Amino acid sequence: MLQPSDPSASELHVHYNRLRSAWDRDGEIDLSSRRRTLVALRNALIDRADAFAATLNDDFRGRSRHETLLTEVALVVSAIDYTLARIQRWARPQRIALEWPHWLAAARLRKCARGVAGIIGPSNYPLQLAIMPLISALSAGCRTIVKPSEAAPQTAILLRSMLNDAVDPEIVAVVCGGPQVAASLAELPLDVLLFTGSHRIGMKVAAAAANNLTPVLLELGGKSPVIVDSTSDLARSAATIIRGKLLNAGQTCVAPDYVLVPQDKFEEFVEKLQRAAGSLYPDPMSGDYTAVLSDAAAVRLKRLEADHKTVALFRQPLQAPFYQPKLVLAPAADSEIMREEIFGPLLPLIGYQKIEDAIATVKRLPPALVIYWFGDANARMEQVIRSTSSGAVSINETVIHAGISAIPLGGVGASGMGRYHGRAGFDAFTHERPVFRQSRLNVTSLMRPPYGPLAERTLKSLLRRKPL
Repeated sequence: MLQPSDPSASELHVHYNRLRSAWDRDGEIDLSSRRRTLVALRNALIDRADAFAATLNDDFRGRSRHETLLTEVALVVSAIDYTLARIQRWARPQRIALEWPHWLAAARLRKCARGVAGIIGPSNYPLQLAIMPLISALSAGCRTIVKPSEAAPQTAILLRSMLNDAVDPEIVAVVCGGPQVAASLAELPLDVLLFTGSHRIGMKVAAAAANNLTPVLLELGGKSPVIVDSTSDLARSAATIIRGKLLNAGQTCVAPDYVLVPQDKFEEFVEKLQRAAGSLYPDPMSGDYTAVLSDAAAVRLKRLEADHKTVALFRQPLQAPFYQPKLVLAPAADSEIMREEIFGPLLPLIGYQKIEDAIATVKRLPPALVIYWFGDANARMEQVIRSTSSGAVSINETVIHAGISAIPLGGVGASGMGRYHGRAGFDAFTHERPVFRQSRLNVTSLMRPPYGPLAERTLKSLLRRKPL
């Protein structure tokens, strides 16, 4: 916990107290204010798109402009548009159909904002993964504190400036700082908290939030496998897998983490993957390929690939901070690279003899954020889905599902808890509050003392057996 004398602690508590006071005074953000705020946020993002591209390029020490505009700006703008078109319908009270003996009464679910929300963003997509959950919180009417990643400091400052300019300070506040600020945010008596990051830090966030019984959404990533079936078009599958893996240099929570391929197609698939990488990035230093975010990340990747047989995916060598993407051939199941989320441009390739072997490999590891299947929709695919657990399944595609607002994003087990994006995000930041209204003709009044023959007949009716 930050000490009260720490300036970051003071700023955090000022923001929290302002938002809490606004909540206590005015309650949730009304629907028209939600819409105005989302439109203002949309316009501010578009106005600063080039500035964010330049700033993220500086923070990453080399970030593809096209990747930034696509994944950090355009995707977020699309999510705002999706929400604006549906928010009024999502927020409508929902009628509850009541059965006898309550059918003369009425009940509805009011869609109420949970209250003051907190968002802790990660470093890999420091704009997108701070704003996407904010869209969900705003759609539900929550007042929200956003803590961007300190690993992309210039982006965090630009994000704070944008939100300070575009949004009412009694609706959204941004606090910058390091891990201690994030820890202090998690310890506040928030009404809901969303954290995106590693499993290790996610456990600490959940433990801190538990002291106030704060509901948490944890988006944690994990080891997302690719299973290539014998029916797969190898060239097309290779291009799709490499595109998903090398997007943001593998620093994507839903990036393919390892590939299981039929053993008799192993060598051919190595060649297809190399060819796909060369086709997608004929000149990696042209600005299309992204650097790893830090020297520490590069050191970790070198440790993970050490002592393994590797094959470079690019012909030309790359200079730091860019990291040469490589296939890691047939690593041992208990090696570090198979036990840790890779979060970089290394891709283990493992052969299997039959689908049961591939399933066994997947099941030895914690549940993934997504399982990727390449091939026909056949009995083997159904066996994989039925026998494994993951946040999602994607067939003949990688990564893209995570950017579609209509599809909930979230993990299971070690890959996270809770879901957001689109309607799922609105629901995550909403409390469905039942409102019950009794009718003048109240059948249940017959069950009040003093009990008599009518109560006996009513009980007999309620407790009668039904045929199977």
